[in-house]
Amino acid sequence: MSLLEPRRRMDPGAASRIREWATELWTLPPATAITVTELRCSEPGCAPIETVVVIASGPGQTFQRKVHKPAGHVTREDLIAAAEPAP
Repeated sequence: MSLLEPRRRMDPGAASRIREWATELWTLPPATAITVTELRCSEPGCAPIETVVVIASGPGQTFQRKVHKPAGHVTREDLIAAAEPAP
């Protein structure tokens, strides 16, 4: 990562779709906070950009799932696969 590189912007439509799918998959109440971010991955065998979904439904009730591709390429099936085992 370079400080001189332009910051990558995530597609807001992709983040919105992923939040909708997460809400459906885990039957989350409307007040649940769902954060979708893209992170650079430097682990061996990892895609250069991964999407991380963090779900916080209350104090101490937080979990995350990762999909090893940019948010714009994440499908509902990818999120289902990342959900196993269910939280």
